[in-house]
Amino acid sequence: MNHNSKKETFGEREDDLMIYFNWSANALVPVNPGAADTYLKENRPVILKIAQFLLQHLHYIPTRVYRGIILKEPVTVVAPKKGLEYLSFSADRKVAEHFADVKGFGSDVVNVAAQLGTHGYVIEYSPKISEVLFHYHLLSRFPYAQAFNSLGIDGHQEVEFLKSQQEIMILQPQDPFTTITKQGK
Repeated sequence: MNHNSKKETFGEREDDLMIYFNWSANALVPVNPGAADTYLKENRPVILKIAQFLLQHLHYIPTRVYRGIILKEPVTVVAPKKGLEYLSFSADRKVAEHFADVKGFGSDVVNVAAQLGTHGYVIEYSPKISEVLFHYHLLSRFPYAQAFNSLGIDGHQEVEFLKSQQEIMILQPQDPFTTITKQGK
C-alpha cells in the first residue's frame, strides 16, 4: 500500500464520519421531519459501517432498551411503522415511561390525548449490535452542541437533555414488538 492509498482511506473514513454525523445530528434534532429517514435510506451502508466502528470503539455491548409510545387504540403488539428507518429508544425505562404517559412529555404544550391517543405503552427490546445506530455516549465525542448552536438551538442544553434521556437509536426491526407493557389505566 503506498502513501496515497493510506491518505485516500483516511479521507474516505473522514467523509464517512461526516455522513454519519450529519445523519445522527438530524435524527437527534429533527428540524425537518423525515429528513433523517431519507438520509439513512440514501446512505445506509456508510451509516451502518460507521455506527459499528464507533460502537466497537466504545466497547458497547447491547442491552435492553425502552421506548415509550402513545396510541389511539389498544394493542397487544406494536407493528413497524411504514416510512420509518430508525427508532429512538432509551437505556432508562423511566424515560420511556415518561414518554408513554399521556400527562408526561409535551402535555403542558399540546393535548396529548387528542393528538396521539390515550393508550400508553413501553416497548422493551434487546437489539443486536448490528441494529444499533447511535448511543448517547457519542454525544460527548462529536461536536453535536456546536451543530445544534448553528441551528439556533442551545446546543449545550440539547446535548445534556439527550444524555439525560440516555438516547439510543436503532434500525426499525421488520418484526412487530411483542414485549410491551400498558401504562396507566
